[in-house]
Amino acid sequence: MSEPSLFVQRFGNPGPDGTLLFLHATGLNGSCYRPLLERLDFDGEIILPSMRGHGRTSLPANPQTLLSWHPLAADILDWISREELAGPLTLGGHSSGAITSLLVSTKVPTERVLMIEPVVLPRPVVWLANSPFRKTVMNRIPIAQQAAARRDSFASREKAWEFWRPKKFFRNWEEAAFAGYVAEGLEEMDGGVRLSCTPQFESAMFKAQAHGFWPHLAESIRTTKGVSILAAQDQTTFPLKRRPRAAKMGARVTEFEGGHMLPLEQPEETVQWLENEIRGKDKLTRV
Repeated sequence: MSEPSLFVQRFGNPGPDGTLLFLHATGLNGSCYRPLLERLDFDGEIILPSMRGHGRTSLPANPQTLLSWHPLAADILDWISREELAGPLTLGGHSSGAITSLLVSTKVPTERVLMIEPVVLPRPVVWLANSPFRKTVMNRIPIAQQAAARRDSFASREKAWEFWRPKKFFRNWEEAAFAGYVAEGLEEMDGGVRLSCTPQFESAMFKAQAHGFWPHLAESIRTTKGVSILAAQDQTTFPLKRRPRAAKMGARVTEFEGGHMLPLEQPEETVQWLENEIRGKDKLTRV
């Protein structure tokens, strides 16, 4: 039996742009984002891990002990420490992956951080997530309750596709991204397939909010050459009223029409933003 490990996809070749390491959102996997990043004009290597508890990564994933996303960042830092990555290093991610990339950036030399729809919660929620009342309060989070109730098994991948594709969450994804989700997001079992990210772990991810945001943003802005944030105008996890604060601190904040899943629903626009930020261009609407 092989040792538990982080499943990592690598493509591209060493080049002057260095390395881009990109992290996925909660409940998803690296394969969802490969079609997006394969479009990118990036003269370097692209790294797509699937985080602990997700996709084909086999690291232990105990929902009972997950209090923050720091353990996910620690996994990435451990992997980076054992690799020889060409610099400069660009870290990016979507949703929880955006925050995890931010946490990583404060611990390893990083050129820039590219966050798409980071999950920025009110300070009282972060305080409660660090308090003795954590379990009582966080168990009431609606999205965590919904995740825990997800259907987790199907007779086949085809049946899973038919069940998921019309759902509101998936219906506007580009086909290749959805195919990546189904390919890596299900594992074989007797009599069918089941979610590789269990409903219990996905729910725990939504409840694990003890890490916070603002101190890490300040540190990353201080230690890198730039932090950029792409925020949606609808169904966002980065509240509109918080965006001017991030911009005032020094982050480059861009707003797009669309919702939280915009990198999988609007890949062309997302690639344009990524390329502009990597190249230091400034052609898009900013806060």
